[in-house]
Amino acid sequence: MRKFYIIIFLLGLTSAVFAQFYAKEAGMRGGYTSGITFRVNLEEDLSYEAQLGYRDKGAIFTLIRQKHREIGMDPVGNWKFIYGFGAHAGFYFTDTYRILFREVYFGREIFTPVFGMNGYVGIDYELVELPMSFGVSFQPFMEISLKQIFGLNLWDFGVSVRYRF
Repeated sequence: MRKFYIIIFLLGLTSAVFAQFYAKEAGMRGGYTSGITFRVNLEEDLSYEAQLGYRDKGAIFTLIRQKHREIGMDPVGNWKFIYGFGAHAGFYFTDTYRILFREVYFGREIFTPVFGMNGYVGIDYELVELPMSFGVSFQPFMEISLKQIFGLNLWDFGVSVRYRF
């Protein structure tokens, strides 16, 4: 019930605000790498997005540089095509080690640091009368870790909801 009151309060504050440039966005992303996101829009077509995600019993921090292009599906320009690249670092807890097609079991979970590179392709829709945006994104990544020496994931699709301020 408390969340409902917070949402009503935020919507009440934003009834007179629209057609502005919002410098920041905060929200949530659901998908293979789920978590919270924070985007800083430096210009109309350039932003940086930080994500703190949860994946494979661990946490991943990702920083992505993004470029924005209007798709032109409506006269207001609410549809944005977003693409970019970035890097991530974090850790997993795993009980297996995979190299090529062979898996070795440790018998207990061990701490595994991870580092990698990310790509980003997405489409966002920005509401006119409310400072909210909704998006669908594709974030392929490759990484180096003890879990598997070189990992590649081409299937990290997600859906996000953000509050713009």
